[in-house]
Amino acid sequence: MVAVKICITDKSKDLFVHEIFTETMFSELVDEMNCNEISNLDKLREFWERDFSKKLAIAGFLKDKAIGTKRLSSMPDRITNTINLADGTVCTRPTA
Repeated sequence: MVAVKICITDKSKDLFVHEIFTETMFSELVDEMNCNEISNLDKLREFWERDFSKKLAIAGFLKDKAIGTKRLSSMPDRITNTINLADGTVCTRPTA
C-alpha cells in the first residue's frame, strides 16, 4: 500500500492519459461504439484529442473533483478502497 501511495502522490511518476489509454485503444473503443450506433463520436474524438488525452492520469483524472462529482470514477474508488489479503486480513488504501 505504501508503494501505491507513493505512486499517487509522487507527481514525477504521473503519466498522461494517452500514455496509458493509447490512441489505438481509443480508436478501437470508438469503432465498437460506432458498431453499436452510438452518436456524436466526432465530438467525442474532438474532446479526446483536445482535452482528455492530454490530462495527467492521477492529477488530471483520479484527483479531478469534477470527474468524481459526475461519478465517472467514484465506483472504482468505492470498490478499491480495501484489499483482502491472502492471509484473510484486510488492508485499506492510503488517503490523502
